[in-house]
Amino acid sequence: MDINLELYKYFCEVAKHGSFTRAADKLYVSQSAVSQAIMQLEERLGCRLFDRNTRGVQLTTEGEVLYAYADNALSLIKNAQDKIVNMKSLRDGEIKIGASDTVCSLFLLPFLRQFNSMYPEIHISVVNRTSRELVKILRSGSVDIAFVNLPVDDETMLEITPVMQINDCFVAGEKYAYLANSVMRLRDLRGFPILMLEQNSTSRKQMDLFLSGFDIEIKPAIELESLALLAEFAKIGLGIAATIKEDVQGMLDRRELHELRFLETLTKRHIGLVQLKNVSLSFACEAFKRSILEAI
Repeated sequence: MDINLELYKYFCEVAKHGSFTRAADKLYVSQSAVSQAIMQLEERLGCRLFDRNTRGVQLTTEGEVLYAYADNALSLIKNAQDKIVNMKSLRDGEIKIGASDTVCSLFLLPFLRQFNSMYPEIHISVVNRTSRELVKILRSGSVDIAFVNLPVDDETMLEITPVMQINDCFVAGEKYAYLANSVMRLRDLRGFPILMLEQNSTSRKQMDLFLSGFDIEIKPAIELESLALLAEFAKIGLGIAATIKEDVQGMLDRRELHELRFLETLTKRHIGLVQLKNVSLSFACEAFKRSILEAI
């Protein structure tokens, strides 16, 4: 049964005020318009909703049943409309973000801080995983957007926007600082203990792929989950770390680490903002994405 929602709105106003006249005043329409609406609704439902008398109108038994449901339904619809208005004006909403440790520290934190300061009523949640895992949970709908190390596997379902360039490098602490005084070849690394991320990380896969292009295979002395730990292990002399320059720039500036130079040019990669194609973002998420793209 298809009944115009406006008819229920008129009905609820009449039931609330017990008068066609007062309902018309509240609705800013004529009394005849209200009467016609009630007549249409009664005709469609096949029952009387009001008993008319000299003092106004009174709900019938059927009218009381309808009012109990219709008034609650209209309240829910109004609440939903109000919530959407608040979401559109960024006074309400939620953003679910996926990001790795590295991406959070290198790129995301300033944007999160600024957005939270501007729109404190928006709830922000961050899921921390590797880039490969983040793509999986993005596809499952567990996060709205993800920030990952590019490239990613199977890009057909994804909309990818590069947001920051990153540079692979090799660094050493004081024990191997002398190596920074000359230009090396990549194959020379095989004579030293090498510290690398675990094999399931995007950065490690890209480094292995890059080295294989020079017919070089390195078996790391130590594999770790964290770039921060790689830097600290290199600092105390446990080996030469394959890392991201932007992540260790502070330690390089303080000369706690030393960047090694090579005849071969190391790869430049990107951090990318990834979302599902043909899936709309919420007002809040779209605003957060826009704030990043405008800044870069």
